[in-house]
Amino acid sequence: MGLSSGRRRDLADGQLDVRVEHGGRRPAARLLAAALAGPLTRSPAHAAVQVGRPRVDHVAPGTLLAYDGGVTEAEGRVTLEKLPAALTVYRPITGY
Repeated sequence: MGLSSGRRRDLADGQLDVRVEHGGRRPAARLLAAALAGPLTRSPAHAAVQVGRPRVDHVAPGTLLAYDGGVTEAEGRVTLEKLPAALTVYRPITGY
């Protein structure tokens, strides 16, 4: 947890990182000040949780939703889901 989701113990755990930056007047300045003052987990300007199936209600018609390399329009209620171990990642073997 923190300003960015740079480290996760297990990316195949079925959990999504959800981060909310609370608006108001000058939200970027508030977030920067909060980050400089200490851990963002204690900041009222930032909230972060890990959830399995977040639901977003009242999505405006025509809102674009990006997923797995594609884009579609969404409206109404959107439920997001990350299936455990559903993505295979290939990488070069290191250590030679």
